[in-house]
Amino acid sequence: MLREIPGALAAELRALEWCGRRGLEAIEAAAAVTLAVLVAQGVHSSEPWWAAITAFMVTRASPVEAISRGILRVAGSMVGAVAALVALRLFVYQSPPFLLCLFSISCIGLFGFVTSRYGYAWLVGSVTACLVMLMSFDQPQGAFATAVNRVIDVIIGTAASLVVCALSPVPTGAAAAPAPDLLDPPPLAFWRRGYGTELQHWLPGNVPLLMHACRGGLTVMLMPALAEWIAPVSPVTMGVTAVMVMSIPTTAIVHSDTSAIVQRAAHRLIGCLLGALVGLACLAFVGDDFLLWIALIPPGIWVCSQIQTGSTGISYIGTQAMFAYLMSMVQGRGPPQMIAPGFERLVGVMGGLTILFIVTLILSLIPLSLPTPASACDD
Repeated sequence: MLREIPGALAAELRALEWCGRRGLEAIEAAAAVTLAVLVAQGVHSSEPWWAAITAFMVTRASPVEAISRGILRVAGSMVGAVAALVALRLFVYQSPPFLLCLFSISCIGLFGFVTSRYGYAWLVGSVTACLVMLMSFDQPQGAFATAVNRVIDVIIGTAASLVVCALSPVPTGAAAAPAPDLLDPPPLAFWRRGYGTELQHWLPGNVPLLMHACRGGLTVMLMPALAEWIAPVSPVTMGVTAVMVMSIPTTAIVHSDTSAIVQRAAHRLIGCLLGALVGLACLAFVGDDFLLWIALIPPGIWVCSQIQTGSTGISYIGTQAMFAYLMSMVQGRGPPQMIAPGFERLVGVMGGLTILFIVTLILSLIPLSLPTPASACDD
């Protein structure tokens, strides 16, 4: 399995397109990300990488789909920011409730992502809440500013993406993606007399969904412990790691065999490592040259986008490489003066993904009675 990855990567690089739907999407993604970074720099955003990632995730060849994703992302970010402020206000100095909030918010977001027609908003809200909580847990007095800044970054990234999509030609055959088949949501009316019976009917066919949500929630909950015991990473790095962990593909729900687990973990780790190392290599000779720094952002995004939309089965490597490349290249206001923060982020993210891999393997030891496989889509 691991031997196939280099060949697949080489095939994707040989198949890079300048025209057509795939090439246009890559160009749009690169342009939207670059525009988002420039605007975020212009308004002196402290974490412009969040605007850049938003631009990449919202950009789609279909303007209708881009608008829909943009609205859901902004709405989810606002709700997630408010949820984070409430949790920090109540439990920031109480470790067990604070960790339980991280677990609950992560699980709720992952549940909503695969059971609601507005699943993207649920996931983004959960990611935003965890991001704000982890970035503010050691300095809660700045939580409000952090939450507001993250929402502004999302608005900047969304606006940049919509502007680029509006100015770009629509490729032949472009259409909105088909709606995914959703899983049944868990019964929530616990006060009803028949709630126990409803829950008993729902649980047998949705145990994989429970495992999917729990492995993401447990990993995010362990982020503060990662900072204290495993690697001395900053709160920002913990937030970055939570973003990477929460982007678990929903196809993981219907696969529980060890080979599928190892393959997904390998794609995540290899994509992250490649993207971060390329980004850090670029920073090594950029120095304080702003124009060169900006010029190096689009090519990396263009390549990652083409890998993400490729047909060799390694699309998730492209997504993870994009995350890591942006987080390495875009660290603050202007070109980073040194690459040490980028290495810290790489250590933190790899540590978080390793914890996710361990948690996933442990939960995979629990025997499951799988339901009939249903199609699911990746974020």
